[in-house]
Amino acid sequence: MDFLSDEELAYWLAFDQLNGAGLGASKVRTICERLGSAERGWKASKSMLKYIEGLTEQVIDKFLARRQEVNPELLTDKLHAAGVTAYPYIHPYYPGLLREIHDPPLIIYAKGDLIPNDLPTPVSIVGTRRPSSYGQRLAKEFAHKLASCGATVISGMAIGIDSLAHRGAIEGGGKTVAVLGCGPDVCYPSSNRPLYKLLVEGGLGAVLSEFPPGTRPETWRFPARNRIISGLSKAVVVIEAGERSGALITARLAFDQNREVFAVPGRIDSPQSAGTNSLIAKNTAHLAGSFEDILEEMTWIKGTASTEVPTMVELYGREKDIFDILSHEPMHFDHICERAAMQVGELSATLTMLELAGAVTRHPGDWYSRET
Repeated sequence: MDFLSDEELAYWLAFDQLNGAGLGASKVRTICERLGSAERGWKASKSMLKYIEGLTEQVIDKFLARRQEVNPELLTDKLHAAGVTAYPYIHPYYPGLLREIHDPPLIIYAKGDLIPNDLPTPVSIVGTRRPSSYGQRLAKEFAHKLASCGATVISGMAIGIDSLAHRGAIEGGGKTVAVLGCGPDVCYPSSNRPLYKLLVEGGLGAVLSEFPPGTRPETWRFPARNRIISGLSKAVVVIEAGERSGALITARLAFDQNREVFAVPGRIDSPQSAGTNSLIAKNTAHLAGSFEDILEEMTWIKGTASTEVPTMVELYGREKDIFDILSHEPMHFDHICERAAMQVGELSATLTMLELAGAVTRHPGDWYSRET
């Protein structure tokens, strides 16, 4: 069902292009509410705009100049060509939990099957990009069990804990949502393309972003997207995070947004656990010593976690070639390298991806086996 005409949507998209014009999301919402629609707001004269609270003459002049550079009709064409759906703040499918935060985005862009406002019991799992074997196991286990209980697992599709959480949710028979720091039609990191395809084409979830189609990933966009990861969620679970990890930003934002925050404790001498242990020590997060600790606190999660053996996600290219060489009996790196006829660097990167995907287990001494 269409709640907005393409013409009206075009003007919301146009407003979203005005970065640096002094018109943040809250001011745009005020303009559109006062004038009755995004189209009227976009086409308003200076004399009309000057009576709207919060708009200085400088902001109005900058807006009038910048809007000459934007063609609303082209934006809807670009949106449809990218296979992306846009949900402005006023749209009924805009996530209700996200409306509660201090600075909700003007528009949520989505690609995939899930409707943003239809995420049952959303829980975020975040953490380091370089997890230990302990962190890898718990990220998949917690995500698997949450999904088995009917929760939607939300993360950022980064290498490490994020990717493991998405895959654990899929293997648990549930849905998962990735919030990107780029346009929803841009797969970042590119090494996660198989996971991205599962989310947008496999009926297993969706990718969301506040950035329009074609937006490339830039460093500053990722802390901004973290407020959406927490804002979409009822709770955030942090599994391994260093002292400067972006996951701690998500945890702090979740705390400020009045969300439940959980941290999984780790070894006191492990750099990956310094941040999570600090959250627990400062009482800014519940200690999650087991999945049952989370379930006990989050009484709104219904059902019992499945104990079924997880199914393997589909592998492609060199990852599949290496996986096919391996068995449940450990094989040394040098032997794999010889069998695969691969360069050492390429093999090392491929094995790391398989390990993070939960398909391969690394043993001491550079031995590898299929996940049991």
